Amino acid sequence: MIRIHFSAGDLARVTFPAEPEPLWEAALAARALGDRAIPPVARRWRREVAPLIRPSMRPLFKLIGPGGQFPDFLTPEVPAPGLDSAVSVLMDTPAEVVQEALGPYLPTEIDLYMKGLLAGAPESRRALGNAVREFHQDVLAPAGVELERRYGADLALRSRALLQSGVDGMLTGLHPDVDWDAPVLTTYGIGAGPTLDVDLAGRGLLLYPSSLTAECLVLDAPDRRPVLVYPCADLPSADDVDVDALAELLGRTRAAVLRSLTASASTTQLARRTGISLASASDHTRVLRNAGLLTTHRTAGTAHHSLTPTAHRLLLSPSPQLLQPKQA
Repeated sequence: MIRIHFSAGDLARVTFPAEPEPLWEAALAARALGDRAIPPVARRWRREVAPLIRPSMRPLFKLIGPGGQFPDFLTPEVPAPGLDSAVSVLMDTPAEVVQEALGPYLPTEIDLYMKGLLAGAPESRRALGNAVREFHQDVLAPAGVELERRYGADLALRSRALLQSGVDGMLTGLHPDVDWDAPVLTTYGIGAGPTLDVDLAGRGLLLYPSSLTAECLVLDAPDRRPVLVYPCADLPSADDVDVDALAELLGRTRAAVLRSLTASASTTQLARRTGISLASASDHTRVLRNAGLLTTHRTAGTAHHSLTPTAHRLLLSPSPQLLQPKQA
């Protein structure tokens, strides 16, 4: 059980990452490959990617403990988006941080890679960075679109709850295994274990939805904002829908673009979520914007797209008819 203690100031500092973060995804995915208690979508992903694991990825798996725990330095705060930036921060982790996180738990005899990582050896750092990069490209990428779609859909649910009920209502409905009784958020694990108390003490809380875990996880490290990872809302996959009325109305790709915008996105994020080119994403957003289904605003030269209320109603309709001409 985890109990997270809020102050009034912490409630004002509850946030979500705008999109999945590469190192969190790598750590949670590596953990899911050896975890029995994972959601159905993660089990399907595991069956598909298990043959893709290669020996060069072992440096990442060596940091995942037998109980699924992993060191805080594997998921550092990264100032810039993207896999390259994240891997660079990871490879620059000071040796003393690695020693403090791993030293007390390692056996007396360890292999050359772990010895080098503890000593800050460049070759061990590169091996870890390369392992994370290869794992992302070869193991996570095949399911990246579906995982990001689920991530965006969960954020859309939380955004709507926040608009309708405020932070209190959003936390109340976060997950069936989470209880919110202000000022304490309590999560219940799958098995019995010691109770962990986390005092936010004005640091706020980063909430991170994941399709790769069936239980809540918490990171509480000094001098950084605590993170609560919780299971994504259980949503049907795109393949679970027998008849897609929205795709019949708009076309399959344009329907996918619309659905991917349940959480606002830049054109680049949109292209990545749907697996289409930037030019195609730009063209589809233009058509949808002209139809009154999305709005676009620019910040620092980047276009950000959001659904209009009409689009939200269209997505919620079991048989989309909002764009059909009225009968005379």
